[in-house]
Order: sequence, then structure tokens, then C-alpha cells
Amino acid sequence: MNVNVQEILVLLGPGSGDLVWNIMIYAVFFLALISLLLMPDKNLLPTLLVAGVMFAAVVAKLSLSVGFGQRPILKECEFGMLIINIVMFIFPLLAAGILRAKKKAKVVIPLILCAITGFLFFFLYWLLVQNVQCPMWA
Repeated sequence: MNVNVQEILVLLGPGSGDLVWNIMIYAVFFLALISLLLMPDKNLLPTLLVAGVMFAAVVAKLSLSVGFGQRPILKECEFGMLIINIVMFIFPLLAAGILRAKKKAKVVIPLILCAITGFLFFFLYWLLVQNVQCPMWA
């Protein structure tokens, strides 16, 4: 299997895939990035959790953006896609809860917004895509 970096960059771009899912995934990714940049030192576990959210957003974007004839990382009906969507919702809440800082509000607000956006993506994607197209979950 040949991996072409140019194809990956095209799939990560805003022009591929469904616009609604792209906007929600980009919002989760950039809110996680803002949280990661605002996070104080000596918070290894929250940092790893937020990095996991960013990784899950990239995997979800690459999985949803593939065209006809291409093989996605995770298909729409796979259990792994559900887990990736749950990670984008749960990990920011866990990171906000275990964060150790004197001024938490600066970091916690973007984390909670990231969790809310992740929950909206998880629930709407489950309701409109996975619940409709996947016969094993009906």
C-alpha cells in the first residue's frame, strides 16, 4: 500500500467530505489545539488526553473524507468509528476534571466547549448516519 502525503493533505482539507461534519470536526480539533496551547506545565495526563482528541479528530476526518473507491481508516458502520466519536466527547471532560492549575478557567472553558462540540458531533453522527445506515445497530 502506497501512502501519498499529497492525498492525505487533500483529504484533510475543507473541500472533501460533508460540510457539516467537516465544520464540527474542525471545531473539535481547533478547540483542542487552543486548550493544548493554554495548558500549564506539569500536566502530562491532560495533555495526552487532549492530544488524543486531536488524533481522533484527524482519524475521523480522514475516514469521512474518502471518495468512492478509496478505503477509509474506519468505515461508517464500524464500532471503532463510534469509539473515535466518543473519545472526542469524553477526553476533554476528563482533561478538564484532572487539570492542575492555579487559574483553571483559562483552560477549562475551551475544553468544555470542545466537549460540547464533540458531543454534538457524536450524537448527530450516530443519529443521522450510524443509526440509519448500519443495520446491526437498528
